[in-house]
Amino acid sequence: MSPSERVSGVYFLGEDGSWALVHEYLDGDYELADIVELFALGEATAAGPGGAPGLVLQRGDLRKLKVNAHAESFDHDEGFIEMCLDIWRFGELVMGEMLRFVSSE
Repeated sequence: MSPSERVSGVYFLGEDGSWALVHEYLDGDYELADIVELFALGEATAAGPGGAPGLVLQRGDLRKLKVNAHAESFDHDEGFIEMCLDIWRFGELVMGEMLRFVSSE
């Protein structure tokens, strides 16, 4: 998928360099880096082309992400909670101990 074809959202970065859409951004005030800030999960990185914001999650972070999203669903933006659950659902389908995500505006 070329950069011009990408919608604004969160993408999974495959080991082969491929991008897969995980979450299309909804209206609201949230971003990928909020997972680190609000839930203390993962590591914020500049993972994408041109230093786009990224997030590296360990396999063990996925379950915590799901639990936190459900437990704090009334405390955060609806789009943020949906993003967390989309990342969790996607993470359940892919292999690997370390999962890399990137934000594309």
